[in-house]
Amino acid sequence: MTPESWWQRRSGCAKTLLTECFSNGMGQLDKVEQRLGGALKHILSKPGSMTRAIIAYMVGIEMGLVEEGARAISCGIEYLHTASLIFDDLPCMDDAVSRRGDDCVHVVHGEATAILAALALVNRGYSMLWQGVASGNSDRRKEAAEWIDKRLGTSGVIGGQSLDLNSWAGSKDTTSVSKVAAMKTADLLRLTVVLPAILGKATRREIQLLDRLALFRGLAYQAADDIKDVFQEFSQSGKTGGRDHALDRPNLVATEGAEGAIRRFLRLNAIADRLQASLPGALYQWQILDMLRVPLSVDLTEIKIRAAV
Repeated sequence: MTPESWWQRRSGCAKTLLTECFSNGMGQLDKVEQRLGGALKHILSKPGSMTRAIIAYMVGIEMGLVEEGARAISCGIEYLHTASLIFDDLPCMDDAVSRRGDDCVHVVHGEATAILAALALVNRGYSMLWQGVASGNSDRRKEAAEWIDKRLGTSGVIGGQSLDLNSWAGSKDTTSVSKVAAMKTADLLRLTVVLPAILGKATRREIQLLDRLALFRGLAYQAADDIKDVFQEFSQSGKTGGRDHALDRPNLVATEGAEGAIRRFLRLNAIADRLQASLPGALYQWQILDMLRVPLSVDLTEIKIRAAV
């Protein structure tokens, strides 16, 4: 078996394991209040790609975490990520109506129930993160707890969402767009990649490289998302498009134009590629990180033509 097929097999097994953890990790929902239980069933029946969970799990195993700890961290991150999407889609945020190819939770179950369901995911997500932290390197638990707070709190995902909502109208420039992307999108990827490394046996150099890699992949992801928000239809993306323009929100296409946004996306991916190649050890050891490499599943030629019209 080649190293590539070995990683593919392991990541496939991890996805099966983690999807089961995601779907069943909230306990017996038949015992939950009916509307809340219905919303949670709706959410847990559509786990998405599970990319963040798979990467956190595989990095954790590679870094020497016990299996139960790696699984708890990865599922906890996936719950927190899913909760962030539910909040992001609300009428008071991005006012979206579709996500993962289906109606948003608030469209089906109402805003109040959607908020409660997201809070239930946040509560369970943090609980699972702390289980994972408790299973990791005892000398680094305080560092891990601080990392979680920075990446998810007011200087991370929550702060980035607030900037997205409130600070765009006054300064429409690339720096502002990148700042929002670094906090709102990249910080969750930094948590995904670096937290299991901190709790495992990673060296300081590995932690530093993994952090920078996750940052640039996160910025590339947001650049691709900005481009797709403008040029991709629902049938391609599975979610409501055109929200950035409709709500006057940060978007690279608005600040740099289509070709500028594409160039930035390609440059960010290239920097991340170099960082990944510089990680110590054999290349196949870090092959799981290829999952973070963002594809831009749109026709670049068509984008340029449409942008010129």
